[in-house]
Amino acid sequence: MSKSRGNVVNPDDVVSEYGADSLRLYEMFMGPFRDSKTWSTSGIEEMEQWQSTGSHLLNSYAPLHKCIAKVTEEIEGTRFNTGISAMMEFINAAYKWDTLPRSVVEEFVLLLSPYAPHIAEELWFRLGHLNSLAYEPFPKANPDYLKESTIVLPVQINGKMRGTIQIEEGCSEEDAFRLVSQDAKLSKLLDGKSIKKRIYVPGKILNVILGPQNIKAGVR
Repeated sequence: MSKSRGNVVNPDDVVSEYGADSLRLYEMFMGPFRDSKTWSTSGIEEMEQWQSTGSHLLNSYAPLHKCIAKVTEEIEGTRFNTGISAMMEFINAAYKWDTLPRSVVEEFVLLLSPYAPHIAEELWFRLGHLNSLAYEPFPKANPDYLKESTIVLPVQINGKMRGTIQIEEGCSEEDAFRLVSQDAKLSKLLDGKSIKKRIYVPGKILNVILGPQNIKAGVR
């Protein structure tokens, strides 16, 4: 049983105040069960808030399936704390989306169920299901969504390697050059110089050929 400053923590009191799922999540998030742990009321309060945040999840399938893959791996290795971290990362990403497909929400609720079965069951019924999620299969990660969609693009200036930028697969020449112009290091190398030519091999390399340096007014 966890202890706090020499006082025994009564699980019944914790469940009464924060709920059984918050207690389960907090205990798992603290690390392996075999390790001794120091009780923190603020920690369980944070877990309760995170659980509440997860309840609001109602588009991108790649983050979901990466989360499924990570949580599955961590459950199999009894590393529950890092599994919860993966779900937290997914929720943070999901909050930035304009919409959340129902299928994404349902799979996330199923993913959450081993950790917080009570709130997951409630969310499952709120999604319109009449049968318990206990009869549903655990989500499986789709390998197609686990592939990285970003590419490290080498950038040359006058044929000399000067750095790299991160681009999305299928990035256009204009978008690639815009990223170069926004890069702290590469943009300095372009400052005050005219662009004579750009050579872009999609997904492979961008070579910027510079013209003569522009002479600023009043400077000889």
